[in-house]
Formats: sequence, C-alpha cells, structure tokens
Amino acid sequence: MSASLPAPASRPLDDAADDGDALPRRVLLLGGERVPSDLLAPPPHWIVASVHQPGRDSLVRAAQEQAVEAFVLLADADQVDGWLDAIEAAGEAFRRSPAVDAPGALPGLAVVPDAPALPPAVQQRALALGVQLILEAMLPAEALRRQLRWAVWQAGRFAAVRAQLDDRKWTERAKGLLMSARDLDEDSAFRLLRETAMHAHLRLGEVARSVVQSAQLAEAVNLAGQQRMLSQRLVKLMAQRAAGIEAKRAKTLQDESCARVASNLSRLPALLPALLPPMSSPMSPAPAAAMSPSMSPAPGPSSSAAPESVSSRAALQVDPVIDAWRRLEPLLAGKPTAEALLAADAAAEDLRAHSDALASAIAACGGGKPLHVVNLCGRQRMLSQQLAKEALLADLLPSRNPAVLLDSLDRFAAGLAELESSPLSSDAIRALLAEVGAEWLRLMRSLRDAHGREAAAGLARSSEILLDRLDLLTAHYQQSLQIILG
Repeated sequence: MSASLPAPASRPLDDAADDGDALPRRVLLLGGERVPSDLLAPPPHWIVASVHQPGRDSLVRAAQEQAVEAFVLLADADQVDGWLDAIEAAGEAFRRSPAVDAPGALPGLAVVPDAPALPPAVQQRALALGVQLILEAMLPAEALRRQLRWAVWQAGRFAAVRAQLDDRKWTERAKGLLMSARDLDEDSAFRLLRETAMHAHLRLGEVARSVVQSAQLAEAVNLAGQQRMLSQRLVKLMAQRAAGIEAKRAKTLQDESCARVASNLSRLPALLPALLPPMSSPMSPAPAAAMSPSMSPAPGPSSSAAPESVSSRAALQVDPVIDAWRRLEPLLAGKPTAEALLAADAAAEDLRAHSDALASAIAACGGGKPLHVVNLCGRQRMLSQQLAKEALLADLLPSRNPAVLLDSLDRFAAGLAELESSPLSSDAIRALLAEVGAEWLRLMRSLRDAHGREAAAGLARSSEILLDRLDLLTAHYQQSLQIILG
C-alpha cells in the first residue's frame, strides 16, 4: 500500500478510526469492475452504490438516491482524469443545493494500482475534489473502513478551515457594502454585523453572506426594472424629437439611455447565477447494471418539485430581455417618422414586458424580504415615462388610444399611495416621496390646464424630474437596512 498524497499527521489514524460519528455508512464506489466480493455483500450499515463508467448523470443520480457520505474510486492512472471530470461536473450540478451532497463535496479514497504514474497536477486536482488518500492496492473491508473514517475526519478538518476563510471573505464584503450603502466607518459596519448576528443567533459569517446576497438581490431587481423604464423613455424621447420639443437634448438623452441599457444588460448576467434556484440534474435514469445488486434505493428528492424549479429558472433568464433590446435598438436611429414611432413602440412594449417579468421573478426570490417595494418603485419610474410617451404619441398619432394614458395615470397614483403607506421608510425616503408627490401634482396640473405643444413640453419636463427623483428613491429602497439585513 502506498499513499501518493501526503496526509497531515496531526491526528493518529487509530483515533480517527475510533470516532464512530465519522463512519461513512453510505459509500459510492466508482469504477466498479474491480469491486471485491466482500464489498458486494456488505454487513449492516455498509451500504455501497456502484457506478461503472465516468459520467455526471450517473454520479448525480447515485448521490441523490443513496444519500452517499463518501466515495472510493477504483481506476488506472490513465482513467483518473476522466473520473475527476465526472466528479467535478457532478459537484457543480449541486453547487447551489447545500441540502444535497454530490461527489465533488464528499471525502473519498482512490485506489490506483499504477499510482506512481499519476502526474502531480492530477494528484493535486484529486485532492481538491475530495480524494484524501491515493492507494496502490485495494484493502480488506475493515482496513478500508478505517481509511474512510480518516478521510471523513480529514475532510471535515479542511472544511472547517475553508468555512473560516469564507466567513472572513463574506464579512469583508459585507462591511464594504454597509460602509458604501449606509455611509458607515469600518468599525460601525462590523459592529452592526456582529450585533445582528447576536440578535439572530447566527454566525457572523452567515449574517455577512446574507447581507451580500440580499444586496445583490436588490441590485438585480433594480437593474432588471430599469429596462422597463428605459423602453418607455426611449420612445418618449423619440417622440419629442418628432414633435420638435427640445430635440437636441432629447437625442442626447436617448443616446445616454441606450448606453444605460447596454451597461445594465452586461451587469445582470453576473448577478443572476447566484439567484438561480437549485434544480434536479437533467439526467436519464442510470442503467440498472450501474447499481450494486445489494442496494435497495433510498427515497430520493420528490420529482414533483422539478417543474416549479424549471419554471423559476426559466423566468430568471436575461436572454429574452437582451433579444428584445436587439430588436428595439436599430429602430431608434434615423428620422422619427410616424411609421418609425409605431415600430419602435411595439418593440419597446416587448422589452417592457420581458423586463417586468424578469424584475418580478427576481423580487420573488427574496421570500420574506420587502423587495416588492424596490420593484414597485422601479415600476413607478416606468410609468412616469410611459404616461409622457402616451401623451406625446396622442398628439403625433391621431389614432392613438387615449385609454393607455388614462390607465398609466391611474396606476401611477395607486403606486404612489402604496409607497407612501409602506413601512419600509427613512427620513431620506420620506423627503424623496414628498418631492415625487409635489412633481406629480405639477404634472397633473399641466395636463389639466395646458394644451397642445405647451402641455406636451411641460409633461416631458415633469417626467424627467419624476424620473430623477424616482431613481434616487429606488436606490434608497435598494440600500435600506431593512432589505440589506432582511
């Protein structure tokens, strides 16, 4: 027997072997063509599932159904890399589902008869994927159990060190976020995290991770919702150019809005993967021959949850928004004729609908967090632009249905009332809401008292002021402690 990976000698093997809690009772055997007969007929509490060929789907299925706690890899040196690929892919499949173990997160041993031929890079990769020890020969069952006990203990030791490092990383990120969002110094940010952890009876690292993830969630809701507003603003500015209302400034704002869409759509894909819900692997059932005949499958995760997970993941895709933007962008160039306005408005409505669906789906990921307020305020931004757009198009396109403008006015008033009654508040939020309310009254007076070009110009100006205030208000909601700290 030869160990190709050095093992720290901080704890004697006999001590690890005597630790009953470390005994793995469900073992996944990889490369089962050389399975010893005494392992195929295991005694009580020694449950073995066997996978013969390297493949993510088979490993995921075995890990799910058998709730495995460790693995033993039997392979020649030239086969090890293929098995490590499968182990890594299986671990990635469950990276977002901590309730389900996968081989990439499990401790294990490798039995490689020609182990000296393994390149150092492969040995290091094996260690990174959970292989705690590489042996040159299969051991008797009892000796193998002893080595597996040691591997489980060693993996737990490494996991504890990694958890400490992760806690520090999340704490630093959370401190920086609180310092930026709430204008705190480093000591005050750390004190806030520590007090929150004590109040919630959680580890500091758990609270810090929650702070970062909550902030990312709120940012994603805000960014996804901005495309709703920008879709309407772009057509509004195009209509301003057609009507000759501050046309040069409207063109400048239109170019800035296009750049803002591009920036948002480059940032969103980086935020969404962390929000995706766990999903069962899309695998075909493993062949019956892949499982040890002595195995009676344990109950696996219910398949009834899969459609909801698939639906959630589908809703959290940014591609439909990107595709809708690609259809709208070329329609914004050139002379804003009536035909061009109609085509751009139809494409903008498609972008608005996809962006609204994405923002709402992200907000739903927040569970009990008041992210719906961020989403609601973002929708108010959109309505401020939609009602101005509809008023301008009503002058330019005589066949325009006025019911859309009336509906936008009603929805904005209802949304403003809901924000004013929301418990998510602060002095800054209340001050901004007062400014929004005052500008809303000016806009309504402009609609009532002015007519024609004068009314359209006043509406365009008021919509930009509303947008500026609502952008600030949405940012305040996004960075509020109630959302960041959950």
